[in-house]
Amino acid sequence: MAIHVGSFFPLLLSFFLSSAGRTEVSPRITDADSPKVLEIDLNVVRPLCAEGVPDEVPALRAALWKLLLGYLPCDAFRWDSALEVGRAAHAEFLKDLIGELTVTSEGAEGSRRRARSYSHEESDSSDPMAEAAASEGLEEVLDQIRKDTFRTRPELDFFCRGLAPSSASTNVASGESSGWWQGGRKEEGQRRNGVQPSEPEMAVTSRDPDEVDVVNPKSHYDCLARVLLLYAKLNPGVRYVQGMNELCAPLYFLFAQDPLNYEYAEADTFFCFSHLMSDMRDAFVKTLDHTEGGMMGRIDKFSDLLREKDAEVWQHLESIKVCPVYYTVRWLTLMLAQELDMPDVLRLWDALLSDRARPHPLLRYMCVAMVICVREVLLAGDFTDCMRLLQHYPPVPVDDILQVAFRLRALDLTQVGFSSSDLEAAAGGAEVAAAAAVAAANSAKSRTAGSWWQWR
Repeated sequence: MAIHVGSFFPLLLSFFLSSAGRTEVSPRITDADSPKVLEIDLNVVRPLCAEGVPDEVPALRAALWKLLLGYLPCDAFRWDSALEVGRAAHAEFLKDLIGELTVTSEGAEGSRRRARSYSHEESDSSDPMAEAAASEGLEEVLDQIRKDTFRTRPELDFFCRGLAPSSASTNVASGESSGWWQGGRKEEGQRRNGVQPSEPEMAVTSRDPDEVDVVNPKSHYDCLARVLLLYAKLNPGVRYVQGMNELCAPLYFLFAQDPLNYEYAEADTFFCFSHLMSDMRDAFVKTLDHTEGGMMGRIDKFSDLLREKDAEVWQHLESIKVCPVYYTVRWLTLMLAQELDMPDVLRLWDALLSDRARPHPLLRYMCVAMVICVREVLLAGDFTDCMRLLQHYPPVPVDDILQVAFRLRALDLTQVGFSSSDLEAAAGGAEVAAAAAVAAANSAKSRTAGSWWQWR
């Protein structure tokens, strides 16, 4: 039985409001007798989400992220229809994608057979040789994706887990999409027995670690790779760049934990990732590096903000030749997804996605706050010490850093100067952070092999 998300949202939002100690009613029901519109007031939802969505309700966080990214409309009563349209479109996109990949597997003879069969079709039909060339390009992109997919979140076993036999992968022949636990009685029985989306039936897959199956996905890694490949196909101006896997992973991880919509995690991830990339894409396009929204433009803005907020640290890093490009590329382009554990990433993105301004100015303040929180260690360190600390940031409670970032930004929004006393207050947790930094400085190891930006 299909679960209608829109009907569940008022209950979920009520839990959110009560847990946050708020008395405002966020949804505005336009007709008290027979409501036809349940308008979600983003002016209320944004600050609440920025304070952190309860981890106990992944469905609420998933719904809010979709809302904040623009995938869902503000009218909760339209959510089901919007999701239905999006998922149907995704199924069609997948059919086209698999068809193009099949051209390559068929080889030259297959292309010739297609050419002969297409000769009897209408004149506006696609060129089979062009399709073959496009599919070969997709294979090259898939090779790049394959290398990065298995490096994604290696500390989690989630992505290498196998999908249940009735996976959410689209059946290309029929165009239908089946749920991870499809089948009325089986699905209901598993729900009663407490089976969670994060605990599928199948164990960790035993497979060739260098291969992904985007035609018939068998693991979450396969679904993640297919989202990235489909995005690359539909966005030829951007295609795939190393690091996009890290941006996509938190979205897929969250949506796969949503008990109301986990069977559509791949489709929902694709659209939300596309919305997120509309804000982040310039940082991945090399020809735009030196524009305001490009990689170097974002790094320059970070450097200017750090100099404004803590000139002493900025000057010290400049004097020992620790350039921001050495440590902020991952921070700014991956939204700190590679620096934090997954629960902290989800908490941080609650705040980042709640930001009304684009492209996520709070992220820049967050990065400056990270530097300020370890300022004492940085000021006492040389080039090697500072590089080790900034490239392998020590474990510090993400909420502590967020509070520093909120304070830094609030001072600018209210056009209040940033005095030395403000600096001390903003860095109130620096002593704790510094102690953690000293303990971690000599033992910190990168989560992945090498820095992705070195391969651009």
